[in-house]
Amino acid sequence: MIDNRKAGGLRTSPFTILTNNDIQRLLCEIKAIDADSNIFLFNIGLRTGYNDETGYINIRGDVMPDEKSTHPRDIMSERAVLAHEYYGHYKFVPSKFEAGDWRDEFRASYIAAIKSPNLSKNDRCYLMLDAYERAKEGGHIIEYNKKAREIIYGR
Repeated sequence: MIDNRKAGGLRTSPFTILTNNDIQRLLCEIKAIDADSNIFLFNIGLRTGYNDETGYINIRGDVMPDEKSTHPRDIMSERAVLAHEYYGHYKFVPSKFEAGDWRDEFRASYIAAIKSPNLSKNDRCYLMLDAYERAKEGGHIIEYNKKAREIIYGR
């Protein structure tokens, strides 16, 4: 199966096997964002991402951040990645966009930044910055709207 809707970025390797302790910690993160833990599968698939074919969110080692990076997608917490997958992809099934379309990924990060409960200010900011980075990567420059500016700059 192909994990076709993913957080992406240069995070920890997806080949890193999550330990039982990692999984228990991630289940607490899932609970913190009020997500249904039954749709998350651990150490399944090729990388962290929502799978359109199965309807599950696969969680791999790449759920963990790369703290040496400066890209918002790389440094956002596990909780933010889980929110991206749950509120941004799972809650929009079926998506009107093809998997991997910049608009699908933009929406996933944008909606997670706004709707996910219990995210830190930094994670909301990273998700919003990531949304606009997705647009730029797709060849589209979009000016920050009022909500984005509020989350990114606090005004």
